[in-house]
Amino acid sequence: MKLNKKYGFWTVLVSTLAAVVGSSIIISFNMVFTLAGNNPLLMILAWVFGALIVLPDAFVVIEPSIGYQESGNGYSWIRKCNWRILAFWFGWVLILFVSATSLASCCSAMSSMITMIVEIDDKTIGAQTLQKALAIIILVSLAAIQIMIKNSNKYTQMFFLFVKTLPILLVFTLAIIYGSSDGLLSNNEMNKNLGSAYVSSAMLIPAITYTGFAYSGHEFPTYITEEIENPKKTVPWVMISAILIVLVIYVTYGIALLSLAESSKVVSEGQGTSAIFAQYKWAVLTFNIFAIFLFIGSVNSLLFFQSRLIHKLSETGDMHSIFGKVYNKTNQPYMAIILLGLVACFYILFSSIAEIISSFALATSALKLLLNASIIKLRLTDPNYKRIYDNKTFWILMILSLVTCVLTLIGSIYLMVIFPQASGKSAFAVLWKPILMIFIAFLVYLFGIFKFNNLKIK
Repeated sequence: MKLNKKYGFWTVLVSTLAAVVGSSIIISFNMVFTLAGNNPLLMILAWVFGALIVLPDAFVVIEPSIGYQESGNGYSWIRKCNWRILAFWFGWVLILFVSATSLASCCSAMSSMITMIVEIDDKTIGAQTLQKALAIIILVSLAAIQIMIKNSNKYTQMFFLFVKTLPILLVFTLAIIYGSSDGLLSNNEMNKNLGSAYVSSAMLIPAITYTGFAYSGHEFPTYITEEIENPKKTVPWVMISAILIVLVIYVTYGIALLSLAESSKVVSEGQGTSAIFAQYKWAVLTFNIFAIFLFIGSVNSLLFFQSRLIHKLSETGDMHSIFGKVYNKTNQPYMAIILLGLVACFYILFSSIAEIISSFALATSALKLLLNASIIKLRLTDPNYKRIYDNKTFWILMILSLVTCVLTLIGSIYLMVIFPQASGKSAFAVLWKPILMIFIAFLVYLFGIFKFNNLKIK
C-alpha cells in the first residue's frame, strides 16, 4: 500500500530537528570529552569537525534524493544500479546495525535516567536487569502509540521539538547563573598539554567519529521523500538548515556544560551529563525529567522514519510482504515498526550504550562507502539521473565524502577495539562483538547470493 504525500517544509524540518537534537548529545557528551583528551578546546573542535564531516555526505545524497523522489535513501539507489545482492545487504545491515542501535541507545538512556530519579543503584545486577526491562517497556509503549494514534507524527513533532529544548535551555540557564570561565574554560585549562592531548586523542578522529552519532538523523528527509510535498525544494533546504542549526546548538550547549564543570574528572567519569552540576540537586532532577521527554521525542522520530526503510524493502521483495502492511486507520507501516522494535530489544538486552554507538559508527561508515559508489555509478550511467551539480562540484563533494567515510571507519575500529583494550578489557571481551557483527553481515550477504541466484543448499 502506497504512503500519501502529506508533509510540508516545516513539518519535515521540525521532524528532522526532533530526530537529531538532544538525545544523542546527552548520551555522547562525556565520551566525546574523554576521547578529546579531556581538553575543552579539542572537545569543542570535535563537535565542529563532526558537522563538517556530515555536510559533504548531506550534499552528496541530496542530488539522487530529489532527482528520483523515492523513499528509502541509499537502498533505492543501490537497487537502481542493479546491485540486487548489495542492495539487499545494505537494507538489512542498515536495519540491524544502524536503525535498531539508534532506538536502543535512546531507550537505554531514558531507562537509566528514570532509575536515577528514583535513586536506584544501577551497579547491582538486579538494578541493571530492571533498567533493561524498563527500556523495553518504553520502546513497546511508544511503538504502540505511533501505530495506533492517527497523525501522531504530524501533530506531535512540534511538541517534542519544544520538549527537547527544555534540558538544553536548563543547561544554558544554569550556565548563566552558576557558570564560570575560571574552570575548564580558562585559558590555562584549554591550553594545558594541548599538543599531547591532541596526539593522545589520535588526532581527534575517534572523538569526531563519536559525534557522528549525535548528528545522525539529518538524512531524515531522504527516507520519506515520497511523502514530502515539493521535495525538490524541501529536501535540500531541510538537510542543510538542520545540520547548521544543530551545530550551533551543540557547540553552545557544550560550552555551557563546560562552564559548570569544576574539573575534567567530573565530565569524564561517565556518570551522565547531570553529574556535572550534581551540587544543584533541584537542577539534576529537573534536567533528568526534561531529558526523559527529550528521549521520547527521539524514539518517536526514529520509529517514524526508520520504519519507512523496512516498508520499502517489503515493497521491493527484499523482505517478506508482511512487513509492508499498513494500518488503515493511521496509515502507519505497523509490521515494519514491530520488526524494528524487536531488533532494538536485542541491543537493549545484550549491549551497553558505548558498545551500541560503536556498532553504529562502524556500520554507517561501511554503508556510506557503498552508498557513494552507487551514486557515482548512477550519475555516470543512468539516463534518468537528474544532475543538480556540475561535474567539478560533484567530484569535490564526493571526494570529501569518501575521505570522511575512511576517517570515521578508522575511528570506529579504534572505538570498538583499541579504546576498550586501553581501558583494561580482555581481548576476548573486546573482540567477540565486532566479530559477531561482521559474521552476521557476511551471513546476510551470503543469503542474498542464494536468494538472487536461486541457489539451494543440498
